[in-house]
Amino acid sequence: MTRKWSPGAAQAQPVGGGRPEHITTALLVLFSTAQAVSLFGDRLNNFSLAALINRFSADPSLQLAWFYLAMNLPAFLLAPMVGVIIDRLSKRWVLVVTDLARCLLVLLMPALFHLTQSFLPLMAVVFLLSTGNLFFLSAKAGLIPEIVPPQRLVRVNSILWGAWIAGFIGGFLGGGLIFDYYSWQACFYLNGATYLCSAALLLVIAARLASAPGAAAPAPPPPGARRGFWHDVGEGLGEIRNRRRIRRPLLVQVLVSFGAGGFSVLAIGFIRVASAPGSSMGLAAAGLSAGIGMALGSYAAQMLHPGARRAAGMVCFLLMLPAAILVARHASLVSLCAGAFTAGLAVAPLIILSESDLQASIPARVRGRVFSLREVLTRSLFLLSAFVLSMLGRVAAPSAVTVALGVFLAIMGSILVGWPGGEDPNTAN
Repeated sequence: MTRKWSPGAAQAQPVGGGRPEHITTALLVLFSTAQAVSLFGDRLNNFSLAALINRFSADPSLQLAWFYLAMNLPAFLLAPMVGVIIDRLSKRWVLVVTDLARCLLVLLMPALFHLTQSFLPLMAVVFLLSTGNLFFLSAKAGLIPEIVPPQRLVRVNSILWGAWIAGFIGGFLGGGLIFDYYSWQACFYLNGATYLCSAALLLVIAARLASAPGAAAPAPPPPGARRGFWHDVGEGLGEIRNRRRIRRPLLVQVLVSFGAGGFSVLAIGFIRVASAPGSSMGLAAAGLSAGIGMALGSYAAQMLHPGARRAAGMVCFLLMLPAAILVARHASLVSLCAGAFTAGLAVAPLIILSESDLQASIPARVRGRVFSLREVLTRSLFLLSAFVLSMLGRVAAPSAVTVALGVFLAIMGSILVGWPGGEDPNTAN
């Protein structure tokens, strides 16, 4: 017989009304596999674009910053609409359709660059691809608390983060080998295949959950409620403004995103100096090191006692400073990889614990909207950091800018996590 998670009704009651569906272990494995495959595609796409820019652009740091603008612009323009749509549709079917659309878009990229020899058409495709990513990420984040009991969120998010890490490592390592020893076009073709495979796996999951007894449908609006697009958007904003349990983990993710944007544009210049001319293996090695660090951090996150999570979060932010110092010693690829490993070790627990807090705290009726607005905030700070620190790196020593970023993250992050108030919703679990 297939084992199911079936906690009592009182334990399984999520914020906002409905109950999580019982998910079998087999479906969890399938969902994790689909996550790994899809995220392998994401990382392969990110690596392929970064390697393409690193090889063919005269100013890779600035060009990468412009690509980050194309990647994040959909969140600024479309996130409120995306959140409302997701809350009115079945999230599992949103995932399937989105992966199919991303497959088709990625397959266009090699032909466009070959025909135009310009990054501009690729930026247009990246804009559309990122629109699909916005649907996918918000729907996935909202679906997890619908199918997983609250007391299992940290464990399941650790498992799914492990799948993300597998995709991350595979994307960087596989991308480096394919890019250097086969062709850059093959990276994008394989990327399209991963999205198609993920869509097939998610289709099986969606069909199984839809046919399960008591499968949840999108919640109807409460009787007499004032409906409308802007009312729905305002409801999502109101949840963020009024719930302290949502604000703290959300700010943690915003701060991590700010650090990620800055480190990515600064580190690519260091990697270029430390690598052999024209090779992408330095980028692959740094990505692999970060992935290994995240794997260890993911394991540590699920082993933490609930009462130790706040102290662990402070330690993770403090680790950003030695990570920055190691990355700034860019004459050595070994030092760069050590810094990437340390950053990965610190980031994984911060993301897993903050994501679990958000999923446990956001009412079910507004999850799509809140997670979409989360994408706006995190992407805004990522993009701001990428552009500002890229410019600062042109007028000041990039190593000094990198260390200053590490100091900022260590101080602000430890204050944010350690500040009294805001009970962790998972501490009772």
